[in-house]
Amino acid sequence: DGVASEAIDATEAIGIAIVMFGAGGESTSALLGSAIRLLAQDTSLAERLRQHPGDIPAFVEEVLRLEPPFKFHYRSVRRSCELGGFQMEPGDRLMLLWAAANRDPEVYEDPEELRLDRTPPRHHMSFGRGAHFCVGAHLARLEARIVLEELLRATQEFTLANRADVRHANSIFVRRLARLPLDLHPVA
Repeated sequence: DGVASEAIDATEAIGIAIVMFGAGGESTSALLGSAIRLLAQDTSLAERLRQHPGDIPAFVEEVLRLEPPFKFHYRSVRRSCELGGFQMEPGDRLMLLWAAANRDPEVYEDPEELRLDRTPPRHHMSFGRGAHFCVGAHLARLEARIVLEELLRATQEFTLANRADVRHANSIFVRRLARLPLDLHPVA
């Protein structure tokens, strides 16, 4: 326990807990909204996943790559280095833009396309890397897979009710849908 060992104080511990709970809810709801929107726009893809539910995990990874739940994170430079031709010094701040990194044409063939055969499928940066890797990534993937399996199993089809009414939350940090009107056609 960090507080008991005095590694952090109670205020810091509460702050960490708030970030953890908030990030978990925001990232999963953002992931699900983006996934459902993409399927509502491409009924042939939704039908493919109905017929081949084993492809849903690859679909989740592509949604994460193309529509990361968080737009960016900041990092502080710890030691002098060069990055992309720019000299960086300790204390400099970087804004890491996940969607840009996930669409790098030097890393991804056809970076703008959703491809279920992409290898390795989890190479994207949407959940961070290394010491900053999201501790809830496994749970978010599991929740998304289960929700999508159940939605596809329970519907014959779903489409956007009105594309003009689709709205993202007004946030500089989170890419989450605030409004996603659907026409649902349940299995009879």
